[in-house]
This record gives sequence, structure tokens and C-alpha cells, in this order.
Amino acid sequence: MRKILASLAVVLVIVGGVLLWPRGQTGLTLYTGLDYGPAVATAFTKETGIPVQVVRLSTGALLARISAQGAHPDWSIGWFDGATAAVALDQAGLLAHGLAAPADLTPLGSSLTSKNGAYVPTGFTMAGVFITASDPDFTPPTTWAQLTAPAYHGVIGMNDPSISGPTYPALAGMLQSNGGWPQGQAFIQALKQDGLHIYAKNDAALAALQSGAISLAIVQSSAALYFADNTDHNLHVVFPNPSYELPNVIVMAHGLHGKLRSEATQFIAFVNRPDIQALRMKQGGADGYYWPVTDNVSPLPALPALTSIQVAPLNAEQWGVLQNSITSWFASRIVGG
Repeated sequence: MRKILASLAVVLVIVGGVLLWPRGQTGLTLYTGLDYGPAVATAFTKETGIPVQVVRLSTGALLARISAQGAHPDWSIGWFDGATAAVALDQAGLLAHGLAAPADLTPLGSSLTSKNGAYVPTGFTMAGVFITASDPDFTPPTTWAQLTAPAYHGVIGMNDPSISGPTYPALAGMLQSNGGWPQGQAFIQALKQDGLHIYAKNDAALAALQSGAISLAIVQSSAALYFADNTDHNLHVVFPNPSYELPNVIVMAHGLHGKLRSEATQFIAFVNRPDIQALRMKQGGADGYYWPVTDNVSPLPALPALTSIQVAPLNAEQWGVLQNSITSWFASRIVGG
């Protein structure tokens, strides 16, 4: 009987380990919300021989999928816009710790690192910029506070942060510029009362701008600059004072160890290499319009010099723990209210 019980205990340990271990053990599984993810994975496999299965999702869908899988992840590495989102996943116990950041980080890049190594910055954009119609009937605003002026009533559009993952940091920045949370609610509610338009994602907001349904869109800087650079050269992009940093970050699933953790660590180091960043910018579409966080890498020519922008930090730990509460409030009071 004791031998039977001992054998049963061994079986239960083995089964438990299998259930908690991320699936897809023949290689890495990358969940990416960034368009250059597949190209980087292909380059990594070509160089190392390590297979990488790529799952390309919108950031919102990616974060929802990681959260839904919980302690039984099908993914090895996640790569997306938003350190605040990484903090929220880490608070839920879903991320590995102790990831090593590159040694050649710029001072700004160093400021974007995680205290416990739960994520590694791989570049950054600005969370929210203003992009205006070719010939607006107003002088474009330069600060967040100006958005409630009568000239902008009914002409502003932004994305829904519960659908568009990178929009939450923009919303957090708007709140921070207007007293924080919950004090900043009044500013967002004033925008709604003034006729704020809400769209699902960047492409819908920018399409509304092109059609004339709105005259000013608040979107991520990479989307605005790419659209103005490739679709309509007459559009005007304004970096508000201040503009809030939005890092793109890479994370590892909690519980990864042994060979898989070693391979995932290699991939994380690979993405910040200068030659791979050049690949990301070349094949990343709008996602390639980011500022590097490492030395010896220059952004695309369409990006303005950082010295021309008043860049402000967004505390990822502070705003990450508030993400679920704030997006729920926005959904009920701004979208559905």
C-alpha cells in the first residue's frame, strides 16, 4: 500500500509540473503586439537555431489572453507597448523576475527599467500626441489643459483604453496632468461633455480624422508620425507639453526555467542589439517609429529630436496597479455613461 501511495505521489508531482509548465516545449512561443515581432523571431531562429512560434495579436487582445491563461501559460515571451500593463501582469503573479536589461542603456532608458526585473524596455514612444486635420479651423493645442477650450468642442477623438492597450498610458498621462487619480476624472468628464468621440483603435480614429468626422485625434506618437509620414503629408503632429513616455517592453512567463528560460533570455538580449533594432525599424511599420533606449542606435528620420519635446515620466508602478480600476471607470462613465 505504501508503495502504491508513493507511486501515486510521484505521478501527481509530475502531472502538476506539466500543468504549470508553459506548453510548446519544442521552442519559444512569442506573443507580440508589435509588427516587427515576426521578423525578429525569424532572424533569431536563423542565427541560433531555436524555433520561435509567433502569435501576433493587438496589445489589448494579447494582455487579455495572457491574463486568461493565468498560471497555465501557452506563451514564453510577451512583447508589447506599456510598462503599466507589465506591472499589472506582474501584480497578478504572471511574470518572471530578474530579467537583465542591456548594459548600454541611455540615461532615459535606465529610468524605464523594472525594479524587480519583471520587464525590459526595448524602446519607447509617446503615449499621446495630437494629430490634426490638414486645415483645421483652430490653432492646434499645445497642452492637455487646452483641450477643454470651446474651439475644440466636438472635434476631438481618442481610443478606448479597454480595447486599445497603448491608450491606457495616454489616459494615465491625461489624468496625471490634471491632478492625478481620482481628481483627474473631472477633466475626462469635461471632454466627454464637450463631445469627445471614442474609437476602438488607432486606425479607426485616424480614419475619422481623414474623413472629417473629427479634426483632432489623440493617438500614440508612432501611429501619428507613421500616418503623417506615409498617408497624408499635410497632417500636423503636435507633441503636447508634457508628452508622456510609453515604453515597449518584453516580458517572460512566470515558471519558465532550465533550457526554456535560457533560450528566452537569449531572445530578450537579441532584440536590443543595434542590427536587430535596425531590422525592427525597417520592417515594423508604425511600430518602427520609436526612440531607442540604447546607445549607438538612432531613430528613424521622421522622429523629432527628443530635445525638442518636453518629455515627462509616467510611473509604471503607480499607474499599473490602477489600470483595471481606471479602465473600468472609463468604460462605465465615459464610453457607456
